[in-house]
Amino acid sequence: MKEIKNVVFDLGGVVVDLDIPSSIKAFAKLGIVPQGITLEELSRGGIPKDWEMREKMHAMDIGDMSASEFVALMLKVAKPGTTEQDIVEAFNRIIRLPRHRLEWLKRLRKHYRVFLLSNIGELHWAETCRVAQSLGIDIEECFDEVFLSYRLRMVKPDPRIFQHLTEATGIVPEETLYIDDLPDNIRAGQAIGLQAYKIDCNTLDKEFPKLFPECTD
Repeated sequence: MKEIKNVVFDLGGVVVDLDIPSSIKAFAKLGIVPQGITLEELSRGGIPKDWEMREKMHAMDIGDMSASEFVALMLKVAKPGTTEQDIVEAFNRIIRLPRHRLEWLKRLRKHYRVFLLSNIGELHWAETCRVAQSLGIDIEECFDEVFLSYRLRMVKPDPRIFQHLTEATGIVPEETLYIDDLPDNIRAGQAIGLQAYKIDCNTLDKEFPKLFPECTD
């Protein structure tokens, strides 16, 4: 393997922990649940693949649906009295961002070029930025550049989004470590030559010190 000069991170499940049960429970309190599935099943199993909301989230991630359009659709199926802010807060309950990870990333930039490549929609990105700001850090200071699916209108594992990343940054894939928690994304990264490293969802605190001990002392 060539020497690593660049590091590309996924966001959800990697830099940001995903608290799916909290978001699902918040939506359930607003009356937004899939038919035939109990709250207990939702909290245990995550977002059902056939739930309409999953399709709407994907539409936001790829830029086909705006935040306001998503909220309007959710209000139509929510119980009476639900507000736009209720929908946004329930949706954003999924985001958990510890401050020390942002500090790690800032240190990492002293050793490598660091990028973010994320399948994410407008609402979750705005919430991620808000949480980081509340911790006293501008999240864009943690990366040399961010590549977000809703802005690019492409989502992983589409090979085009990886091609865009390499062309826009000039990075050499073989000199780049790519960290993600989804197997399909890892395979797509490997297909263009990235040194892809899969971690389990929400385990960056365990993996980062092993990969970059110089940044966590």
